[in-house]
Amino acid sequence: MRSIKLVGDERGSMLVLTAGFIFIGVLILAIVVDFGRFTVVKEKLQTAGDAASLAAAKSVDRMVRIEIDRGSYRSCCGSRPCTPCCVDCGTITVVGREAYLIDAAGWRSYCCNCGCGGMEILDRWVNHTGGGNDAVTAARIFFDMNTPHEVELSNGGDVFLTVDTTYLSETQRSSPLYPTVFINAQGRIKTLLLGFFDSFAPGMNVSEMEMSVCSQGRTYYRDVGTGKWSQAPDNQCVK
Repeated sequence: MRSIKLVGDERGSMLVLTAGFIFIGVLILAIVVDFGRFTVVKEKLQTAGDAASLAAAKSVDRMVRIEIDRGSYRSCCGSRPCTPCCVDCGTITVVGREAYLIDAAGWRSYCCNCGCGGMEILDRWVNHTGGGNDAVTAARIFFDMNTPHEVELSNGGDVFLTVDTTYLSETQRSSPLYPTVFINAQGRIKTLLLGFFDSFAPGMNVSEMEMSVCSQGRTYYRDVGTGKWSQAPDNQCVK
């Protein structure tokens, strides 16, 4: 009779069930907290990447190719007293930064001393400076300014940034991605609650969470033929 009572005795079962429910509840709370934090940090990392890509895209030089009618220069006619006369200097094609040649009227420095006959813009485009180093520097400065503190080493995180300036080069003018700079940021954060469960199951490896974001910075220039801004490059980060 005693063995039958022991089999049917349910005393203590509620303790086991309660412990199980507490474990499940803590696990759900950990998932909600850490994945919510993961989402927020990833959005911050995306913002930092976007700021970096825009800064890099704006660091380019806007270039022009222009034809300048140099006018003429003053000379003596070979007799005394000398009578001033002007001799045609011809035209010249110049390639340089639009900010100097056009905005600052630098093209006039090519005029002869009797005055220029005018100039015509033949082509426009953009090109990275310093072989793309200026764009990389600008990207890193703005990324560092906006990097979420959760991925910093001092907080147990880590972050890695790559800057691709290939499509900012004028050598890529035929590409549908020109002129574009790509930013890829990979971050790692330390979990707040999920790491606790690694002590129960080391193979879970949930003490850290990794994320990756892509940002594309695009710039434009006025097309000489149409007078309108160039077509927006293809967006690759949404694919």
